[in-house]
Amino acid sequence: MEKGLKKSVINLYGIPSFGFQVFVSMEVFFFAAFLTDFAKLPIALVGTVLLVTSIFDILWVPTAGVILEKSNMKWGKYRSWLFVGPPFAALFYVLQFSKIGSPTTNAVIIIIGFLASHLIWNIFYAGHIALNSSMTTVREERISMATNRGMFNALGSIVFSLLGMKTILAIGKQVGAPALGYTLTVVITGCIMVACYYALFFLTKDYAFHGTSAQSGKKEEKMPIGEMLKQIVVNPPLMGLMLAELGRYLGRFVIFGLAFYYFKYVVNNLAVIAVFMTGLTVVTFVGALIANPLAKKFGERNTYILSLSIFIAGLLAVWALPMNYISFMIVMFIAYLGYGMPDALGVAMYSSTVDYGEWKTGKNARGFIMSLISFPIKTAILVRSVIITTVLAGAGYVANMKATPELVNGIKNGLTIYPAIFLAIGLLFIILLYKITPQNLAEMQKEIAARKA
Repeated sequence: MEKGLKKSVINLYGIPSFGFQVFVSMEVFFFAAFLTDFAKLPIALVGTVLLVTSIFDILWVPTAGVILEKSNMKWGKYRSWLFVGPPFAALFYVLQFSKIGSPTTNAVIIIIGFLASHLIWNIFYAGHIALNSSMTTVREERISMATNRGMFNALGSIVFSLLGMKTILAIGKQVGAPALGYTLTVVITGCIMVACYYALFFLTKDYAFHGTSAQSGKKEEKMPIGEMLKQIVVNPPLMGLMLAELGRYLGRFVIFGLAFYYFKYVVNNLAVIAVFMTGLTVVTFVGALIANPLAKKFGERNTYILSLSIFIAGLLAVWALPMNYISFMIVMFIAYLGYGMPDALGVAMYSSTVDYGEWKTGKNARGFIMSLISFPIKTAILVRSVIITTVLAGAGYVANMKATPELVNGIKNGLTIYPAIFLAIGLLFIILLYKITPQNLAEMQKEIAARKA
C-alpha cells in the first residue's frame, strides 16, 4: 500500500499558487493601463502588443507541456522546475513593466519580457500542477491538495486586491516616477512568488522522484510530440474537462468584463463594484473550502456537475427577476460558489485524466496533460473580448450615454444569458465525456500498477 504524504506537503501544496496569484495579478489588472498611461505607447502600438502577446500566450501552453515532458533534471522531473523557473520568469516579467527608450523600442522590450516570462512560468506552473498526481495515487490526498491550492489561489487574489494598487502608488510617489512604481512592485511580487515556489521545492524533497524515472541516472524514454498530442484525442475525459473549463472561464471573464456596465447602467450604483469584485474572490475561497468534503463524499464529477448547475441557476435568476444592487450581489455570491468549487477541483480532475490516458495507451504524459490546465483560461481570455464587444455594440453602447431600455436589456443579457449558455454547454460536455468515478479510477490505477509490476 502506498505510503501517505506528509501533512505539511498536503497542507502547503498550494502555497506556490498564493505567490503566483500575487505575481500574475499585476498583469491581469494593470498591464493594459501600464501600456497606455505609464509607458505611454500610442494606442495602435498598444493594440499590436496585446494581440501578439495574447496569441503567444495560447501557443506557449502546449509548448511548455512538451518542454516539461521532455525534461528530467536532477531534482525530479516536475519538482526541478519549481527551483529553476521562478527566478528567470520574475526577471523577464520586470521587462514587461518597464519604460525604456522610444515607444517602438519599449514595445519590443515589453513583448520580449512577456514572451520569455510566460513561456518559463507556463513550464513551472505545469510542474507544480503535475506534482499533484506524481506524488500520490491516493484520490483523497489529490483532492485535499487540489482544494488547498484553490484556497491559496483565492488568498493571493484577495491580498493583491487589498495591497496591489496601494503599493504601486506608494512606491511611485516615493521614487517620483509613477511608471517605476509598477516596475518595482513587479520586483516585490516576483520575490514573493519565488519564495513560495522554493518553499514547496524544499518541502517535497522526499517525493522528488515519485512517478518519474529513478534517481539512479537511468535514461528516460522521451515521448514523441505526436504521442503527446494523441493523448488528447484518445482521452474523452480530458477533452470533456477542457471544454467544460473553457465554458466556465468564459462565463467568469464575461461577467467580470460586463460588471462595470451592469452596476453603472442596470442597478445604478457603480460605487459598490469594488465590494462585488472582492466578494467574488472571497466566495472562491469558500467554494474551495466546501469542495473538499463534497468531492470526497460524492466524487469530483458529481460535485462539478452540481457546481455548474448552481452557477447557471443563479445567472438565470438574475436575468428573470428584478433586482437592486444588494439582491443582485447576494444572488451572484451564491451562484459564484458554482465557479469556486470546480476551480478547486480542476487539478485533481486533470490528474485523473492522466491516469485514464496511461490506462488507455500504456504511456504516461503527465507533464503535457497537466500543462493543458491553462489552455481553457488563455483561450477564454482571447474570446471574451470579442463577446463583450459584440454585447456592447449590439446594445448601441456609447461611452457615458444615458441608459436606454435596449442598453439595459443588452447588458443584462450579456452578463447572465451568455455566460449561462457557455456554462450549460460545458456542463453537457462533462456529463457526456467525463465518465471517471472514484470506483473506476481505483480500478484503472490498480491495472496500471499491475502492468508495471
